[in-house]
Amino acid sequence: MNVSMLRVCLLLIAIVFIQGCRTAPLMNVTDSGINPGSGKEATLQEVTQAILGAATSTRPAWSMNVIKPGHILATLYNRSHMAAVDITYTTTSYNIAYKESTNLKYDAEGPTIHANYNSWIQNLDTAIKGQLNAI
Repeated sequence: MNVSMLRVCLLLIAIVFIQGCRTAPLMNVTDSGINPGSGKEATLQEVTQAILGAATSTRPAWSMNVIKPGHILATLYNRSHMAAVDITYTTTSYNIAYKESTNLKYDAEGPTIHANYNSWIQNLDTAIKGQLNAI
């Protein structure tokens, strides 16, 4: 292998490594409105069931634990990574807030986190909206 090919290979390895380590500003979902497709106001139980139903429609799937009415702890495990969020909700809105993580380069001062976390939150938010629309 000549020197120029070696340089190209090293450059490609460096690019892949840098892409795998990218961080982004931490994303939370705040006061997202609940608008059931039926046009009727949802009950708290219906909102709970919609959020729980969203857990399995995302990849990777979230594990959900109802802490009390209006509060669910959602946890996602993906390889060596873990993300946990608090989902608080009423009959009119919901929030998804960062709680803790493992191996996601969370920096509270930024706050920043691995960019994949934000994708997982966006997917969860989209899945919740889809489930709520079905009410």
